[in-house]
Amino acid sequence: MDEHKKNTKYQDILKTAHDLFWKHGIKRVTIQEVCREAKVSKMTFYRFFENKVDLAKKVLQQMFDEGLEKYRALMAEDISFEEKVKRQIMAKFEGTKEISSELVKDIYTDKTLGLHDYWEKRRMEMVNLVLEDYADAQKKGWIRKDINLNFIFYFNGKVAEWIYDPVLKSMYDTDQEAIMEITKIFFYGIFPRSDKNDE
Repeated sequence: MDEHKKNTKYQDILKTAHDLFWKHGIKRVTIQEVCREAKVSKMTFYRFFENKVDLAKKVLQQMFDEGLEKYRALMAEDISFEEKVKRQIMAKFEGTKEISSELVKDIYTDKTLGLHDYWEKRRMEMVNLVLEDYADAQKKGWIRKDINLNFIFYFNGKVAEWIYDPVLKSMYDTDQEAIMEITKIFFYGIFPRSDKNDE
């Protein structure tokens, strides 16, 4: 991927695919549509990508890489841990509000695309990085000392399952609203309480 990063047409294809995938999902979008919207020929497309799945993987790769870069920059800021968590929530909201249900379904339930394993691998990289930061924050007393950090890992893995729960889906207008509700409940439940009886 690095060899093409500075190529304008390559970036145009990635940006166009991102927008189309986020709106319609991966299966419903064709290479022809991507080429038409990006204003490139199919020959140009195949110079950079093997097929649509390869394109989708590179779009996801760019998304994860950019997310990781932003996360590291946020954690390096000279602000409170609670403020960092609030900004993480807002970043998560911004990052998910344009995602269609079709895209989530294509990644999580369509094994023929082969993107689920890649998604999970990258997601786990992020989870492990966050767990390291939370372990450090726990040692410093910034989050509850009695919380099991492995629960954070478990909880994170369950969120995707819950989004497909019909009862949960019926409570919200969009998947993003449900995701944000779960995220807020989780994040705001890990801070230490000021109640003396909790010690």
